[in-house]
Amino acid sequence: MPGTLLGQRTFPAVPKFPIEESSLALRHDVRPHQYLGVLGRAAAWLGTETGEAELWVHPLKLADGFRLAFTIPDYLEPIRGTDVARTVEVRPELTTITYTHATFTVRQHILAPLDVPGLLVLLDVETLRPLEITASFQMVFQYAWPGSLGGQYVFWSADHRAFVQSESLRRRNGIIGSPWATRASEHPAHALPDAPNTFVIPVDTVRARTEYVPIAIAAGTADRDTVLAIYHGLLRDAEALYREKRAHVVRFFASTTQIDTPDDELDLAFQWATWNLEEGLVCNPDLGCGLVAGWGPSGTSTRPGFGWFFGGDAAINSFAMDATGQWDAVAQGLRFLARYQREDGKIPHEISQAAAHIPWFTEFPYAYYHADTTPYWIVAVWRYWRASGDDALVRDLWPSIDKAYRWCLTRDTDADGIIENGPANLGAIEVGALGEGIHQDIYLAAVWIQALEAMAELADFHGDEARARDARTVRVAARATLNDRYWREREGHHAFGILLSGGTNDNLTVWPATAAAFRLFDDDRADRTLTKLATDSVSADWGARILSTGSPLYDPMHYNNGTVWPFVTGFVIWGQYAYRRPWSGYPLIHALKQMIFDWARGRHPELLSGRYYRPLDTAVPQQLFATSMLVAPVMHGLLGWEPDAFEHRATLAPQLPPHWDRVVVRNLRVGSSTLQVEIEQTPFSQTVTVTREGPELDLQLVQSMPPGTLTHGAFTSPLSGEGQVQTRAGQRETQITRTLPLTEVVTTFDLSWTGGLAVEPPTVDLDPGQQSTGLRVLDFRQDGSPTARRWRLTVEGQRGVRYRLRLHGEPLSRLEGAEVLRTDDATTTIGMTLPPGSGRTTTSIILHGTR
Repeated sequence: MPGTLLGQRTFPAVPKFPIEESSLALRHDVRPHQYLGVLGRAAAWLGTETGEAELWVHPLKLADGFRLAFTIPDYLEPIRGTDVARTVEVRPELTTITYTHATFTVRQHILAPLDVPGLLVLLDVETLRPLEITASFQMVFQYAWPGSLGGQYVFWSADHRAFVQSESLRRRNGIIGSPWATRASEHPAHALPDAPNTFVIPVDTVRARTEYVPIAIAAGTADRDTVLAIYHGLLRDAEALYREKRAHVVRFFASTTQIDTPDDELDLAFQWATWNLEEGLVCNPDLGCGLVAGWGPSGTSTRPGFGWFFGGDAAINSFAMDATGQWDAVAQGLRFLARYQREDGKIPHEISQAAAHIPWFTEFPYAYYHADTTPYWIVAVWRYWRASGDDALVRDLWPSIDKAYRWCLTRDTDADGIIENGPANLGAIEVGALGEGIHQDIYLAAVWIQALEAMAELADFHGDEARARDARTVRVAARATLNDRYWREREGHHAFGILLSGGTNDNLTVWPATAAAFRLFDDDRADRTLTKLATDSVSADWGARILSTGSPLYDPMHYNNGTVWPFVTGFVIWGQYAYRRPWSGYPLIHALKQMIFDWARGRHPELLSGRYYRPLDTAVPQQLFATSMLVAPVMHGLLGWEPDAFEHRATLAPQLPPHWDRVVVRNLRVGSSTLQVEIEQTPFSQTVTVTREGPELDLQLVQSMPPGTLTHGAFTSPLSGEGQVQTRAGQRETQITRTLPLTEVVTTFDLSWTGGLAVEPPTVDLDPGQQSTGLRVLDFRQDGSPTARRWRLTVEGQRGVRYRLRLHGEPLSRLEGAEVLRTDDATTTIGMTLPPGSGRTTTSIILHGTR
């Protein structure tokens, strides 16, 4: 390979290699100040779309303000890269920023290798004039928060054509440079400079036609020779590292769940969301590999968003990852947390990237200060085991599981079955008046009750009958407390919490949705609470507010008292589907989908304003428990997918929007089996075709027919005498549940019916900065007896606004409170104008059929 002799060192060239097209590529004009992250397991580029970036190699922040500038003979002053950055193309394996000028185009390919502790920038240069590229950055060379180093210094190594960062003991080192660089800024020896570090690359236009101009970044808590070897390996193996990352991406999407729906944006958002969760696996050289919570620039600090290890976030994200088959990352995350379990059984809430170098677990207050993390971890182990069938992990972690359970038990001091915030610490609320005087909150209660179910099944598997019996006994008491003491009949919803005084905090909050997602409420009371959560007082056009707008504590900018969190929005969606209310769940899926394209491309922000569709300036721009709450409700809610590898079975209970005609779901994994499911539907039929690869298993298929269905027929091919069929009719739907072994490779389930009417969930195409004005469906059911052919549609919207809504099924003859605008085959479009005035109002529309 051709090279350049610089001093006594030969640097291999980096020949140009093709950057493969990606079906996931998001290409758009750059937006100043918009976050752009490029992530590997050992390093992170955290910057903006205009090219500035922080450089991280865990656990070190090497530099701030990395940027490029360009000098041409016609200009006295350098041309700043931020001024000529025009487009950005985000891909899972590589991101490209394109800088354009009348005399040059430079494509900056940014690669975070899969496992190497470093970053690589490859500049593809086309120029009409001689061109110099200047790379500059402000040295930081500091441990991640709250660690710190002293004695840092930097110097330019002409031999390596790189800045060498180090500290007095030379045990931590960083290298940033380029073999094309010919000169660099000078700094006082053994000092941390105030001025930026700068090196200059005169572009050899002949070489640039066939070679990339590389910039490599390497670091580690290792000796200098080791880090230099990494630096030179990045340059030597540039193409191989790209190919490795690309191959990993291809393998990832070939083995995890993918959806193909009539909504191409949802399909793409779902793929990006699953990839985001894969990027949550981070390997720290001192701590091991675990799941981090999110990413964002640290600014003048050393806190990279939430780019360290969070136990609760890992557990929450695993609910999505289990369902999509991302099992290896989940298993590593669960084992990582068990490794740092406290002696009394509490699972860590958060672990800094610098934890190995400071007394993190003994002198800092953050490691174990959340209560929900420990029961969440038990639930996460259980759900992972049910999906994957990984018996070995449960056996290995059983001592930690049992210890975690015993810790939880000691946090119930009043024997009502619910662990308490006081003895256990924080649950739903970290700051603000909503959490004042709380004895126990409904969020922590729900997670604990779900952990009790998990513990009972895990103990059964382990053969500990006494522990299983104990968990089930406590669960009965805890669920009774949840359904009785938390219910507020006068308010018509579940309370936020029980107070130290013995009273209740009756604010309408989003937090009961957690219990709804786990189906812990009695049906009628769940429905009343979920109806309130579906109103605009909680569910804005872009997601669910933490606290109702009707509360005197509501503040649309407050972290815990009014902002919209995608994380809790996911629980609302999940809960709406769990209680068979898809018309209130699907619009929020539509909203979370749009966030992936509206803000940091391919990412979800941590939280948004409760008043306007825009993230808070303080929000972490890539928050993984926000992202997972697009995936989990799609999998567990819209598709109703629940794998159970231990019992060799799975449940599929789809609640598709009635305007969708076909859905294909690939790589539904349960244990060693993989299913592909194709669902085709019309207003009067649904056909589900299941293709199995791997061992046989039992499938429970739950299909729903719309309210008002008159007759139906259910058929299975091939016929099986071993199956079970159950029918349940109600005012909102008629359910057909079929359970049978998938003995054949392909099994088809046909269902057809006559009559019935379904409402298409109303969605809002969001514009950044807008306020919430959309229509909500709060209820849709048959009104009266089946022979009456009458339905009641309850909606909420802005007073004085005219809305349209579509219904699918039998034709309508007459409407009360609306009018028919159009009839097209089995689709009827209706219009309604809500009463004049200000604010929101709720109204019911009566629809009469023709039969």
